[in-house]
Amino acid sequence: MKKRVFAFLLALAVLGCCVLPSFAAGRSSADSGKTVAKLYLCHRWSGPPSLGHMWVYIENLTGKPIQVGLYKVPAKQGVSVGNFGLTRADGNGTYYNVEAYCGNHFSLSGMVSNSTDLTQSELESISSEIRNHNRWAFFGSNCSDFAVRIWSLGGGELTISYVLPVFTKWQMKMHGDEGYVQMTNVSASQVKKQVGEGDSATLVTCSPGTIAKEIG
Repeated sequence: MKKRVFAFLLALAVLGCCVLPSFAAGRSSADSGKTVAKLYLCHRWSGPPSLGHMWVYIENLTGKPIQVGLYKVPAKQGVSVGNFGLTRADGNGTYYNVEAYCGNHFSLSGMVSNSTDLTQSELESISSEIRNHNRWAFFGSNCSDFAVRIWSLGGGELTISYVLPVFTKWQMKMHGDEGYVQMTNVSASQVKKQVGEGDSATLVTCSPGTIAKEIG
């Protein structure tokens, strides 16, 4: 049985190498400026049968609100943003603060993270990408692909997404795992689901079922 599981995971890895991967190539030397936020690339796996989960957490380092996608982050607080498929009650797509809420109410043991500083221009690029992304697919647009794409726009160290979050986790560990990230303890009313994309996109408050279980 273990050999079959290993063979299955290896086949997925090979398949991931045969499709166009999402990747983060690092910050351009030309992109400099004052740091306004910190971006975290996060991974957590709770064990079988879960495949794990990846997301980003953006921490506001300024004394005034900043915009992340459709969500306004108060001064000195943060927002988690993640892409979910079949594991949340409100359906597929982009969510705000699911990880932050669940991380403060359930275990986040085994969490892996990397971080990088964000300039205003990088923050605006990230915000635009989030606003224009509200879809999920196992290949090319899962939680790992989404998080790595945001990480790329933030100038994070070269990271490639190959289908399953665990393959990205190994790269994160090689970059230097920073471990547990203390996310803002948000209320249930601050957990939002994005509806639509682009200029017509809006936020709705998530149902209790979406935040009723741990992540990863």
